[in-house]
Amino acid sequence: MNTLSRYLAPRSRHGRLLWLFTIVLLSITCWFGVETYRQYQRAERAMARNYNLLSAQAKVIVPAPSPLEQEDQKRWAALADERNFAWEPLFLAVERAASTDIELLEFRPDKKNRRVEVRGEARNYKALINFLATLAAQSSLSNVHLAHQQLAARGGFETVAFKIKATLVEF
Repeated sequence: MNTLSRYLAPRSRHGRLLWLFTIVLLSITCWFGVETYRQYQRAERAMARNYNLLSAQAKVIVPAPSPLEQEDQKRWAALADERNFAWEPLFLAVERAASTDIELLEFRPDKKNRRVEVRGEARNYKALINFLATLAAQSSLSNVHLAHQQLAARGGFETVAFKIKATLVEF
């Protein structure tokens, strides 16, 4: 009779409602779990993006060079200036203008401004003027001018000490 009473007894009104409530609660829990996982993934991507942006913006700290390294850099820069200076056109121009009446004593190149100062002695004013005119006629030099002249006595001879300034023409 136990099996028959099951069919004859009235069904519980709350059984289906309990199953429905369980299914709804399980659905909400699954939905909440999925949304939590998605939010976690978004947060991870945002943190990674922020880390990349911060690392890109971070200033690289370069240690200041030591005084010894600074001195080496200055020497290398001076050597590069010396090497890049147009020595050949300058010497060719001076050789073309040289004569036995002129004694050149000093070259002072200004490598950054491409200027040169030539000091020397001439036998007389005429030799000095000829040397100056020949230098001015050289195509590798411009703005050639006599900056200083003075009579000088040397070993019983009177000579003309001079200083000529010129600018090297860039080709």
